[in-house]
Amino acid sequence: MAALVADTLEKSFTTGTVRTDVLRGLSIRVDSGELTLVAGPSGCGKSTLLAILSGLLRPDAGRAIALGQDLGRLRARELEAFRLRHTGFVFQGFNLFPALDAVEQVALPLGYLGLSDAEARRRAIAALEEVGLGSRMRLRPRELSGGEKQRVAIARALAKEPQLLFADEPTSALDAGNGQIVIDTLHRIAHTHQATVLCVSHDPRLIAHADRVLAMEDGAILSDSRPNGAEGDSTA
Repeated sequence: MAALVADTLEKSFTTGTVRTDVLRGLSIRVDSGELTLVAGPSGCGKSTLLAILSGLLRPDAGRAIALGQDLGRLRARELEAFRLRHTGFVFQGFNLFPALDAVEQVALPLGYLGLSDAEARRRAIAALEEVGLGSRMRLRPRELSGGEKQRVAIARALAKEPQLLFADEPTSALDAGNGQIVIDTLHRIAHTHQATVLCVSHDPRLIAHADRVLAMEDGAILSDSRPNGAEGDSTA
């Protein structure tokens, strides 16, 4: 069973009297244990697709299914609990607290899962070590580079041990070297943890490092390919 399914998704936004169709009957299936990249120009609908599949946004029509759950059938509180238990998020802007060091940044959300302070700290340290920041875990954001900040954000998501990891433009604020480290880290997480990693980006540098690339334009999937393997299947 696919970890994520988009079934004929439709989504539009209205500004004043202008309606913009963002998703147009889009269907895809995304498997676990892979880094799947949705690539395309800004404004093509890829961030909207990620928001719907992660339960942050509801479609106008169609279904978004995650881990066998039809997200559209969940009440707001059930959806919030599902995201807390099963999903992790990595965003372009890092979203770190200036006053907290890296360990504290990563451990903080784990309290909402009911973990003890000791277990939260253990997981935080393990996650930071996994992303290569074991020697930097005592530092605050102002003492970290952009790439290190993004890896702290990845560790924060990873420490929850999510089955689904969503990344929205995770390398757009980074130079080539740090972008490479971040995408390699996400790729390794998908394979090591058998997680479903769905990344959206307009950064062409990411394409060669993804297991699967869905090229998107004008609210539709134009192609489905595997840079290092066989062609994929984009239909649900």
